[in-house]
Amino acid sequence: MDGLHTPPHYPANWQVRFLCDCKKQGKPIKIHEGFAHDISSKTMHIRSDHQICSGKEVAIMLKIPPLQQGEEQSLVKLVGRSVVTVAHAGDFLTEIRFTSFEGDGYAKLSGHLARHFGNQFYPGQSNAA
Repeated sequence: MDGLHTPPHYPANWQVRFLCDCKKQGKPIKIHEGFAHDISSKTMHIRSDHQICSGKEVAIMLKIPPLQQGEEQSLVKLVGRSVVTVAHAGDFLTEIRFTSFEGDGYAKLSGHLARHFGNQFYPGQSNAA
């Protein structure tokens, strides 16, 4: 995708687990949990109780809910770089830009977004090409 194309962003409340290396702050490497919000095929926001430093690469496991009852959830493993973290209602909200996906993770995510949200309009969605 070119740098001018902004993919649509969709509302979500999907579970994520992420590995944050905070050794420079004297903290152990730990797996944290949170929720993905405002997601696209290139970015998402993670709400969690852990502050992710700006510019840090983070390994993430995104749990995509099933489209139909009885289906299994999909797990997408990816690496993202934090852009900015802000305090939000007692938690932290971090913008993550995706840098790489494991296996067919990108296809799973973009396919699910297209099927689940389709051509519906959501606030913040951009159709600019």
